[in-house]
Amino acid sequence: MDRSEQVPSVPPGASGRDQRDLELLEEMSGVIVAAAEALLLALERRSPFDRAWQEIRDLEHKGDAIARDIFEGLTTRPRMHPINPDALKALGGYLDDVLDAIEAAAARLVVYRVRRILPAARELAGVVVECAHELDLAIRQLRTMREVFPHARSLHRLENRADDLLRDAIEALFAGRVGAKEVVKWKDICEMLEAGTDRCEDIANVLETYLLETGREDRLTAGRVVMDVGRHEVAVAGQPVALSAKEFDLLHLLLRHQTKVVRRDRLLQEVWGEDYFGDTRTLDTHVGWLRKKIERGGQVRLVAVRGVGYRLDLRD
Repeated sequence: MDRSEQVPSVPPGASGRDQRDLELLEEMSGVIVAAAEALLLALERRSPFDRAWQEIRDLEHKGDAIARDIFEGLTTRPRMHPINPDALKALGGYLDDVLDAIEAAAARLVVYRVRRILPAARELAGVVVECAHELDLAIRQLRTMREVFPHARSLHRLENRADDLLRDAIEALFAGRVGAKEVVKWKDICEMLEAGTDRCEDIANVLETYLLETGREDRLTAGRVVMDVGRHEVAVAGQPVALSAKEFDLLHLLLRHQTKVVRRDRLLQEVWGEDYFGDTRTLDTHVGWLRKKIERGGQVRLVAVRGVGYRLDLRD
C-alpha cells in the first residue's frame, strides 16, 4: 500500500510544528485510552488495585510530559497559524484533566482500601472507556478535518449517560444499608469518574467550535437527515428538502448539538440575531415548519423542553 494511504494528511497550510502538535494530541489520547482500560480492569477485579494505580500513575506522568510539550510549543508559534493556538491550548488542558480524573479515581481505590466494588462505579468506568475511545478517534480525525462530529456527538451522549449513572449511584448509596464511610468513598470515586466524562464533553465542544469556525467540517447528519453546510443544502432520506434561511440556520444549530437541549434565547440570538426583540413565538412557528419537513422521513424528532428550548433526537 502507498505510504500516503497509510498516513493521514494534516490540514492545508499546516507546518512541521502543526504535525508535531497533532502527534502529541494523538499520543495523549492514546495514553488516556490505556489509563481508562487499566482502571476498568481494576474495577472488574481483573487487576489488583495497587498495580493498576501504579500503571495509571506512570501513564499520568507521561501525559503530563506530553501536555508540557504542547504548551511549550505554543510559545514558538507564529501569531497566525492553521491550527488555532487557543483550541490547541484548550485541548491539551482538557485532555490532561481527563487523565488526572482517571488517576484520581484509581488512587482512591487504594487510599480508601476499597474491598467491595459498587456496580455503578464499574459501569461508570465502562463509560469512561467508551469516552476515551471516542476521544481518540475524534483527535485522530483532526488530520483530515473530516468525520469529527459523529465522535463529538457520541461524547455528548456518553456524558449524559454518565450523569444518569452518577445520580442513580448516589441515590442507591443513600437509600441502601451502606455505612457512612462507604457512602463517602463511593460518592467521591463516582463523582471523579463522572468529572472525567465532563472534560471529554468539553473537548467535544472545543472540536465542534473549531471545525465550524474554520469551515472544515461541512457535512452534518442525524438519522436520515443530511446537511451540506458548504452547499447550503439539506436532504431527507436522499431527497432534497427546501428550507428557508431561518429554518436552515435553526436546523444547523440543532444538528451541531444533537441530543442536547439548545436554549430558546440562544436559538433566537444565533438564528435571528442579537438585536431581535420580536415575538419569541416565531421560534415555535419555525420549529413547527421544520418538523413537518424533516421528522417523518428523517428518523429524527424535534423535542420541545418546556420553558427551556429544543432538542434534536434520533427516533428509536
